[in-house]
Amino acid sequence: MISNQRILLIRPSALGDVFRSIPVLTSLSRAFSGVPIDWVVQEGFEDAIRAHPAVSRVIGFPRRRIQHWWRSPAQARRAFDFFRGLRNGYDLVVDAQGLARSGIMALASGGEKRIGFADAREGAWLGYTDRITVSGGLHAVDRMLSLLEGAGIEPIKDSKLFVPEDVEADWASWRASSIGQEPYIALAPTSRWVSKEWPADLWAELAGRLLGDGHTKKIVLLGGAGEVGRLSEIARGSAGIKILAGQGPLAFSMAAVRDASLVVANDSAMLHAATGFGVPLVGLFGPTDASISGPFDRVADCITSPVADPALHYRDPKIGDRVMRAITIDSVLAACLARLLAAATTASEGGL
Repeated sequence: MISNQRILLIRPSALGDVFRSIPVLTSLSRAFSGVPIDWVVQEGFEDAIRAHPAVSRVIGFPRRRIQHWWRSPAQARRAFDFFRGLRNGYDLVVDAQGLARSGIMALASGGEKRIGFADAREGAWLGYTDRITVSGGLHAVDRMLSLLEGAGIEPIKDSKLFVPEDVEADWASWRASSIGQEPYIALAPTSRWVSKEWPADLWAELAGRLLGDGHTKKIVLLGGAGEVGRLSEIARGSAGIKILAGQGPLAFSMAAVRDASLVVANDSAMLHAATGFGVPLVGLFGPTDASISGPFDRVADCITSPVADPALHYRDPKIGDRVMRAITIDSVLAACLARLLAAATTASEGGL
C-alpha cells in the first residue's frame, strides 16, 4: 500500500479516546513494520503516547492556542504554521477521530492515501481519499479497528500503554513521600460532565469504607490540576487519602494507575488508562453505554446505573447526578472486593 516512507495517525482528543486509540497504532505498526508513525495529539496529552515504541514523532495540536484564530492575527499565524507543518511526505494518513478539525488535518497533510469514516461528522469526510463505511453500534475501539480493516489493514487488539521513563524517578519520589510502598487503590472521581460523575459524597463514603474495613491502607485520588478543590471534599483531611491531582504531569497519573492494586473510575480517561495497563478496575456508568464507551474488552468490569436510559444524553444539563446516584455504595464496594480477591488469587497461583 505504501512505499515505506511515513504514516500519520490523527487522534487529537479527548484523552480517554487517545488512550483507547492505541490499538490503531499497534495495528499500523504491525502491518507496516519499520515505517515511522507520527501521531497528532492535543497539546497536554503528549505523555499518553510519547513513550510508546511504535510512535516515531508526537505532533502537538495547539487547539486552545488557535481556537479563536479568526480574532487574532497571532493565532491565525499559529494555525497556519501548524497545518502547513503537517505536510511531511506521508504515504498513509488515518483519521481515527472524524471531526472537522481532524478532517482538515488529513487534507492539509497532503498524504497520498487518506483514510477516514464515510460518516465522519462536520464534513470531515471531505478530507479523505478513502471513505470507509463502518457498522453502527460497535465499541469505540472496534469502530476504529473496523476502519483499518475496511482499508485492508489487519486489526490488532493491543492496548498496552507505557509510562515515559523520564518521570519514573519523580513518581517514585512522590510515592515514597506520600504513600510509601504499600499497595493502594486509585480513585478517579471526576469527569467533564456532571451527568457522568458518581456523586462526591458517595466517593467519600466508598473511600471511608475501603480504609475503615481494612481493604487498603492508602487511597490516591486522580484528576486534573483544576479539580483539587473537588477532590479535597472527598478526601476530607483523611491521612489515608492522598490527592495526586496537581502534583505532576499526566504521566504521573498514568504511573499511579499502572502501579495501583485497583482503579475505580467514572466513564473517564483513567478508566481507559487502567485498561492499557491491565489493572483491576471498576467502571461506573450512567448516561453512557459501557458496551460502546467502556473499557475495551472489559465491559464486565463495569457497573451500569439501574435507571440508565438510552434516550438520555450525557450533555443534557437537566440530568444532573440523578442517574449516577442510583448506583449504590454496596454494589461498588462488592465489585471492588471481588476485583481485589481475584487479583490476589491470580498472584497466589502465579507464585506456585
